[in-house]
Amino acid sequence: MSTDATTNARHDGIDDDLAWAARFFAQRLGWPVRIDSAHQRLVMRTGEVLDALVLPRSLGEAVSTALDTKLLAGPVYRDDQDRWWTFLTAPCGHGTVVLRPDLRQARVHAVPPQGKLVVPPPSATDRWHQRPMPDLLLPPWSAVVAVTRSIVHASACSTAVDRAGRAR
Repeated sequence: MSTDATTNARHDGIDDDLAWAARFFAQRLGWPVRIDSAHQRLVMRTGEVLDALVLPRSLGEAVSTALDTKLLAGPVYRDDQDRWWTFLTAPCGHGTVVLRPDLRQARVHAVPPQGKLVVPPPSATDRWHQRPMPDLLLPPWSAVVAVTRSIVHASACSTAVDRAGRAR
């Protein structure tokens, strides 16, 4: 019986590409990634090695550009519909994460410590806005939050100025 060369499934049901990706994340980046074989995806817990902020796409684009300008760019991936962007950061250093009201109003979400992230493989170039790179440190949690807040605040101010100008 011959094996189809396009099939990458091993005898244990785990896709070879997922196994390679899990090894890449663990060995090259030190991320605690595991394979969820039931759903054929990569998952990891937050809180020890990294944390994550989830932003709506339009805000995520602005934050990513600002972080890049400040030389604080880090890994950012998009959901399947490109509606939400997840920014991976260094650990926030707190047992609980509470975002300020301005960020919650902007629909920014923090993945809680010990929360579960579904992470695309590094080869999924369509899902990574900025791919993870060995030898690059994750941006500090506080810096990503501060940049996000400054953009949210600037956007709120420009909206208020717009409204004031139209009210005249």
